[in-house]
Amino acid sequence: MADVFLAIAEHEEGKIRRASLEALALARRLAAERGGRAAAAVLAAEPAPLAEELARRGADEVFALAGTALEPYTPDAYRLALAPLIRELSPEWVLMAHTYLAQDMLPTLAAGFGAPVISDCVDCETDADPVVFVRTPYDAKFVARTVDRGPAPRFATLQSGAFSADDLPDDHSGTVTRRDVAVDEGALRRRVIEVREAGGRGVDLSSAEIIVAGGRGLGSKENFDKLVGGLAKALGAAIGASRPVVDSEWLPHEHQIGSSGQIVSPRLYVALGISGAIQHMVGMRGSQVIVSINKDKDAPIFNESTYGIVGDVTEVVPELIKAVEEARSQ
Repeated sequence: MADVFLAIAEHEEGKIRRASLEALALARRLAAERGGRAAAAVLAAEPAPLAEELARRGADEVFALAGTALEPYTPDAYRLALAPLIRELSPEWVLMAHTYLAQDMLPTLAAGFGAPVISDCVDCETDADPVVFVRTPYDAKFVARTVDRGPAPRFATLQSGAFSADDLPDDHSGTVTRRDVAVDEGALRRRVIEVREAGGRGVDLSSAEIIVAGGRGLGSKENFDKLVGGLAKALGAAIGASRPVVDSEWLPHEHQIGSSGQIVSPRLYVALGISGAIQHMVGMRGSQVIVSINKDKDAPIFNESTYGIVGDVTEVVPELIKAVEEARSQ
């Protein structure tokens, strides 16, 4: 039987999360490199539409695990539902996005198989034997090349944006296998009483396509609101910030990007007045295109930028807003 590479997918508001599609992309890459097959698992009370999306986006086989105990999420329900499937498939690798859910559930699932979890990976050497996962711990001050020499199944989580899902097909003919899961409620040590959305958070930055972020180089909250807010409105973008902005109370913590904030991987990241401290860079270096505007030509952020403008943000950004608005009006 061909080796199986299994991506466990998360979903939100009826759609597969983009970070989970990135895990599927790596599963497909490993399967192609090693002559195996890429599978996916999705868990929900009614997973059929989600499973069909995964089958269309490149999974050779999707296991749709269905059960009322699977929504809302609890780690025990997911673990009890996934363990028999993983025991049956014995996948070479079980892959998940490095999310709060994965950090909550996957270690307990892996422990049941006597296996570790290689977490928050930013690259994978798929042609190596054994496969090498690359991590950048301590705010990317180190590079760790990690292998798991134990038997299958093996487990890893992937940093958001590190593995592109752009090349996934949209017309793949994967199969869907539904499995009804009966979970003993007495085995659930956690019960969800109520779910509340955090106030003041209008967007999940981790799934934003375009982000305009500002730093203390903007000089004042007034400039931040005018320049970051104005450009974000023109581009239809989400708003992010560096830690000094949050510390100065120009913006709530929910918008902070970096090692102590959110990890983002938009298609376009525009940095205004951000110098590029390593703590900020680890949160946004997975962006596909980075445009930076800073008056300091030696600002570290230019080393990570696709395009850089050396100039005063108070002069450059209004012209940029005007140009974007004119282009969109045509």
